[in-house]
Parts: sequence; structure tokens; C-alpha cells
Amino acid sequence: MVAKDKRKQNWGASSPDTKGTSGEKPKKVAVIGAGTIGASWATLFAAKGRQVNLQDVEEERLDQALKAIISNLKFLTESELLNEDSTSVLKRVHPTTDLSLAVKNVEYVQESAFESYEVKKELFAQMDSICSENVILASSSSGLLMSEIQKVAKSPERCIIAHPFNPPHLIPLVELVPGKRTSEETIETAYRFHRMMGKTPLRVRKEVPGYVANRLCAALWREAIDLVHKEIASVEDVDLAVCRGPGLRWAFMGPHITYHLGGGSGGIQEFIEHIGPTFESCWGSMSSWTSIPPSALKKVVKGLEEEVEKRNLEELARWRDAKLVKILKTISDDSPFTQ
Repeated sequence: MVAKDKRKQNWGASSPDTKGTSGEKPKKVAVIGAGTIGASWATLFAAKGRQVNLQDVEEERLDQALKAIISNLKFLTESELLNEDSTSVLKRVHPTTDLSLAVKNVEYVQESAFESYEVKKELFAQMDSICSENVILASSSSGLLMSEIQKVAKSPERCIIAHPFNPPHLIPLVELVPGKRTSEETIETAYRFHRMMGKTPLRVRKEVPGYVANRLCAALWREAIDLVHKEIASVEDVDLAVCRGPGLRWAFMGPHITYHLGGGSGGIQEFIEHIGPTFESCWGSMSSWTSIPPSALKKVVKGLEEEVEKRNLEELARWRDAKLVKILKTISDDSPFTQ
């Protein structure tokens, strides 16, 4: 049995009949916050043909973001993912420290500022007062609740979480998480917009801290840390256990279909009946702490230093991105930057 993902067939392809909030395809977007995530979003949006207003309060951060975008575009060109001259793409990115100017006459806003309710509420209050009511205000938050953020908006129905996985310009997943007052129209329009951007949007049906993907990651990471803490395995060996084992399957299918295949002719039901007790014995012996023990933190830091040796963060990011491109080309028929 092969899993059918109706979204996958259009991954990376723009749909000419897809409409934006004003009835036309969004041509100008704003990215608020020029950190690592903001620069990556700007790379994607510009590469997909959008004019991008990139805003941050710090000139230095904007300069750093432009350097990151240039580097991203160079990498995409080298990886044969960009079907346009990178100089032309870069010209579509317009940096500014002026929030009002950044969100003026745009049809979509992707906020990627500091992860705190205080910062995001202040930004959403300002953007809500400037933008016309049909402009979607999306946040890149990785765990905050939109129901809380949208309290400051006069038009809360157009506010939504659009949580990417890093780096957004390469990893297709974006989680769309509505708040209590987010409209169905906003969810649907955001879904269509991100499909045009080559993303794989996932609708989160109920608001919960961390959404879906980060909660799965958090559960796995807690056990990974605990295995190191209890000296059952080293940091490097725990990482190898994931990336050289189940991680290979996870690149193209999730845990449910993985175990469905593991059940043979009986599928998931047979798997649970026969292997379920093994999992139950694991769950029963797993730790359930909700904050990282200080001694575990020291072991993880030391172990990671040994694992990466002398490779710096830039080298590691390049290595990660190169691997991601190979995987993406394997699991998808389309490039995320096919216009």
C-alpha cells in the first residue's frame, strides 16, 4: 500500500488559478524580522517571483540577512534548483527598517521576529492597524498560540501561525495553526498561498503548544537526551541511531504508515497486536521529566562538541543543506523553485 499525499503532486508548482486574499495572485509580500528564518523566507518568496519587503529594526541585521540571502541563492544555483539568474532574484528583496513601509500594499505578511508574546503582540497590533483587512498576518512562531497573539488585533480573523521548518527555503513543511478567532477563509487562503510557494502546508486542527512537528521532535529529543544522560549511548551514537535507522524512512513516510508496513499482511492492527507490548515496555521505562537536568545538559554539550569536532556552524549548515537537496530531489518530482 502506498500513501497518497494529494499535496505532494503540486509541491513546488505554482497554480495559475490560485487566488490571493484580494482575488489576485499575491505579488508583493512582507517578511518582518530579518534573522535566520526571515532571511530564508525572503529567499523563498523572492525565488518564487514575489517582491519582498524585508523589515527589521536593526540595519546590521538587515545587512546580515542580505548576505545570507545571497549565500542561499548561490547555493540554490549550484544545486540546480534556481531557474533564474540569482541577481534578478535578489533585486526583488527590498530591505527597510520602516514597518509601515514594509507592510504597505502587500497581500501577505510573514512575521519572523523574536519568539515572545510581548514582541509578537506589539508587532501584530502595529501591522493590524496599518494593513487593509484582507491582508493575512502570519507568524513563524514555533510554539506560541495565535489565540493569545490575535487578542491585540482589530481584525483577528486574518491572523494565523505559519510555522516553517528550518531552513524554510528548502524544507517544504509549513504548519498552519489558526487561533480561536481565525477565519476559515484565512486558513484556506494561507494554504493556497503556501502551495504556490512550493510548500507542503499542514492544517493543525486544534491549537496546542508546539503544534504537531515540534511536539514529535520534543518527544524524541527528550528520550535522546535521557539516553545520553543515563550513559546508555553517546551523543554521536544516538544521532546515528536516528539518521542511519528510522530517519531514512521518515524522509518519505511517517510513523503510522511505517508501522503499517511493519505489520505485513495484517497492517497496523497486526503490528500493534504483535509488537505493541515491546513499545509498551519502552514507554514504561522512559523518563517523563519536563525540564532538562543540569547534568544532562553538560553531557549533551560535551558530546556534541566531540561529534562535530572542529566544524563550525556555517560548515555544518552547508553540509545539512547539501544533504537536504539530495533527499528532496529523490522524493519529489518537482523542484521547490519551479515557477
